[in-house]
Amino acid sequence: MEIVLLWLDDLDDLLFSIALVWERLRRALLQVGLSAAFGLAATDVTAVATAWAPLLCGVAALTVSAWLVGAAARVYYDREARSSLTVA
Repeated sequence: MEIVLLWLDDLDDLLFSIALVWERLRRALLQVGLSAAFGLAATDVTAVATAWAPLLCGVAALTVSAWLVGAAARVYYDREARSSLTVA
């Protein structure tokens, strides 16, 4: 039985370390999305290299949507944590 509890403790540590890495990755994704959005705006303004516009638009949309998913998961987690504290 003790080995199962140790395994669950290791699994808990792994999940929380993934959450910490995701926070840093989420901020980096937002910065990449911002850079891609600025690049998209620059290609539209100069009308040069408009072939890059779909790629930059896709990168911006993908990274910002990944950031939003992370933000929504964070809100959900915080709400669940608060509700578990009030119930206990």
